[in-house]
Amino acid sequence: MPAHFRRLLPLLFLSAATAAVAQREGGGPPADDPFQRPEAPVSSIGNYQSHALQGKVLTIRTTTGATVRVQPWFAPGAGFSGEAYRVDFYPSGSPAPRDSSISLRLQRPITAFSSAPGRGQAITQQPKLQQSAASLRVNPQPLGGLLEVLVQKSPLRISFMRGADTLLADAGGLYTRQANFATATGGAGVSFRLNPTEHLYGTGSRALPVDRRGRKLTLYNVAHYAYQNGDPQLNTNLPVVLSSRGYGLFFDNHAPGTFDLGATEPNVLRYDGEGLENLTYYLLVGEAPRPNQGSADVESQPFQQVLEAYTTLTGTQPLPPRWALGLIQSRFGYRTEAETEGIARKMRAGGFPIDGVVLDLYWFGGTKRQGDFAWDAPNFPNPMRMMRRLDSAGVKTILISEPYVMRTSRNDALVRSRGLVGRDQKGQPYTVESFWAGPATLLDMFRPATRQWMWEQYDRLKRDGVGGWWFDLGEPENQPFDMVYDGGTTRQIHNAYGQAWASILSENHYAKYPNERLFLLARSGWAGMQRHSVFPWSGDINRSWSGYQAQVPIMLGMGLSGVGYMHSDAGGFCVGPYDAELYTRWLQHSALSPILRPHGEGVPPEPVYYPEPYQSIVRRYVRLRYSLLPYLYTLAHDNTITGAPLARPMNYEHPTDERLANLNDQYLLGRDLLVAPVTQPGQRRRNVVLPTGTWADYHTGTPVRGGQTIGASAPLGDIPLLVRAGALLPMAQVGPNTTQAPTDTLYVRYYAAPGVKYSESKLYEDDGKNAQALAAEQYRRWALRANNTGTELQLTLGTELYPGKGYPNEPARRTVQWWIPRVAAAPTAATLNGQPLASSAWQYDAATRTLRINTLQQRGQNVELALRGVRLLPTETAQPDRSPVAFTLGAVADRSTNSGTEVQYQVHTPGQYAVQVRNAAGQVVRTLFADGTKPGERTLRWDTQNDQKQQVPAGVYYFEAQGQRQRILVMR
Repeated sequence: MPAHFRRLLPLLFLSAATAAVAQREGGGPPADDPFQRPEAPVSSIGNYQSHALQGKVLTIRTTTGATVRVQPWFAPGAGFSGEAYRVDFYPSGSPAPRDSSISLRLQRPITAFSSAPGRGQAITQQPKLQQSAASLRVNPQPLGGLLEVLVQKSPLRISFMRGADTLLADAGGLYTRQANFATATGGAGVSFRLNPTEHLYGTGSRALPVDRRGRKLTLYNVAHYAYQNGDPQLNTNLPVVLSSRGYGLFFDNHAPGTFDLGATEPNVLRYDGEGLENLTYYLLVGEAPRPNQGSADVESQPFQQVLEAYTTLTGTQPLPPRWALGLIQSRFGYRTEAETEGIARKMRAGGFPIDGVVLDLYWFGGTKRQGDFAWDAPNFPNPMRMMRRLDSAGVKTILISEPYVMRTSRNDALVRSRGLVGRDQKGQPYTVESFWAGPATLLDMFRPATRQWMWEQYDRLKRDGVGGWWFDLGEPENQPFDMVYDGGTTRQIHNAYGQAWASILSENHYAKYPNERLFLLARSGWAGMQRHSVFPWSGDINRSWSGYQAQVPIMLGMGLSGVGYMHSDAGGFCVGPYDAELYTRWLQHSALSPILRPHGEGVPPEPVYYPEPYQSIVRRYVRLRYSLLPYLYTLAHDNTITGAPLARPMNYEHPTDERLANLNDQYLLGRDLLVAPVTQPGQRRRNVVLPTGTWADYHTGTPVRGGQTIGASAPLGDIPLLVRAGALLPMAQVGPNTTQAPTDTLYVRYYAAPGVKYSESKLYEDDGKNAQALAAEQYRRWALRANNTGTELQLTLGTELYPGKGYPNEPARRTVQWWIPRVAAAPTAATLNGQPLASSAWQYDAATRTLRINTLQQRGQNVELALRGVRLLPTETAQPDRSPVAFTLGAVADRSTNSGTEVQYQVHTPGQYAVQVRNAAGQVVRTLFADGTKPGERTLRWDTQNDQKQQVPAGVYYFEAQGQRQRILVMR
């Protein structure tokens, strides 16, 4: 334990209540931070006293005795635009003892210059310093760098300048809080000025709008059972925030803390870290946001560049096993071998591809056997045979693991006697009496002996045939205040716990099995979690429309925090009743999200148990996902290379478009797909806000002018899905799973559109298994290009920069089938790689106006197709009705009530809107009036009275407005 932890420990215990964060099943959420105390008053850093510039490090001493260091960490590299600066604050004047960062991959600044492509470069020029009586000005002149560092002397304030523009400037600057251990929390912090119009993103997993501006947010991981939309604090709270102005801030401290993002002072961003004796933050820099310069599709990429810088610091996600992008079926839980194998067979027989099955705590015998790490023999008598059978069918077995060891576990005595668990103040094993499953100990993930013992358990099970892992309860869910670990007290290690746990698996796995990719489903983590192959999910979500509505902003917030695979328990986990429409809408969204994993308890989460038409709708969307796997896998590759999330907020590619700055019910899946889930019950039409450029309907190819809001049809069987005009989508034939899918044909959908002359997309391919594929160049990188010259349409599948050398089991030859919708006439002639192509190679369907061309590709060879005489259909003058929806009637809070309930609504166009309450006979019993003065989401409350203020009788009633209806049951 570090020395300063030992000094603080007795004082912490003086004020500690021994209550734990009790999270029992169905018991409701605990406090956001049950041990948080008021903040102590702020003490300023003081004024400048002296400075030294040594190499590229500027060190400043202040009149309070504090030290501040500012240094560039890396500059843009070849093919990489982000840069980073580090600021260290030592209130005592010198660094206090500190463990190495749990978040950083790049622990030292880059010092060697390389001309090869890479993530960041050294800064080769020596900084220049200008000094006046009032300030210091330092320009490190990085390669392509944009920033100067301006230091105001009195009071000491630091600004980072991008040319004449102030990119980031201190408001109150750096400060400390002196702890009063009886009443107040000490630590260190910093505040910055905010531009009045900038938007703030990231901060991890929160059921809040994607723009976090105006909120005060806690940095303390918690488990909120059955949470719904609006919950500000969940399982993974991350100390990183991105600005729409082209910068990000990463605070490399895992202490509990807060982000005040303009809540207390509208134009001030404040970070507070509890108990900090050092404060370290990184300024991550991208280019300035700017609108396109004459092209509808090309804008600056500040979000991308900031995420590149962040993941250069903290690490990118290793390539996933390809099967992880398939359907992973889960529930709480499969109790026997027969049930586990049976669901895999039933899904396959029902026409559902499936790649994984997840076993909850019944695999080891249930709640009282947590910590056993051994199969429950009566119900799983031959698990190795079961896993072999599943694996031969292309289905991986994923096992749950928890950090608690029950007092009833067979390993209880072992972990206690070896000191593998958290301890009390006297150094004795600490029993968590209030854990929801019963008394248990909590493993010390920071202790080397614990880490070794846990890896031995995981490795033994892996050798038996386990294909992936599920780490649950890792916030930790229940962690008494007065526990002690090798890393410190509960308060000091809480946020780092899940990270330490994940690193046990990832570090040992890649050391022993360097060629095998890892899949780790984890509920909690910290900054840098992505480099441990963590595929997080959003926690124990309420099975409700409100719970579902939270999932898009949670997914996008995590993506802008460097974690690209956030997903949900598709269909909802708990509490809510069976709702086939909700399940269908949720699965439509999840099929077009980073990970597809239906999971739940109380209501079947498997689509095969739903009646028609719901089952067929879900099947179609699951199969759509599998057909898009080449596109999704390419996005996974991009995430590994650049940190780009798979699912992106609408302004990711269009950062200057204010219409897109805070959209929470639509998103981009990669660059080329726009997904607009239906998140309200009964909704059959919804508004979609389109970025600039031209877009096309995925199914028909019909072009739609961008830069506007359209009303899109959304029948139960479909959600709006649009494609960027000109996109070339690589697709595949659907098989029973990802490993057994046919590889003899690559399909490419080209969404041609008038006015889009040239376009380019990407395709990445490898064997889907080898963790060394990139390092060994065992892959193919392709560029898909389309060029419409006016007389000829040229379609190319060509090698990209660093194309790779091929991969195991790469097809020796395959068909590349090009699919082009909205073609007015078949080609009159065609060539393939410069040679005439017979007309039998293409098929033109005059009824659907669709052209398909089959071309042959030899392994590793380019495909260059030229079509003459192809004419595209002009944009129709008679378009489908795309008038925007003016008013949306949303979900009812309580669908059955005896005293009253609330109904959501959203005003899109200001106006007067009445919501009528009708009985089952269609008679109006009450008229409610919505606030339509300005756009926004609001609620109306009905007290179950009629217009005469009389209680209505029991029965079925409906809220109705603008042709929309929501059902409610009144009980008496």
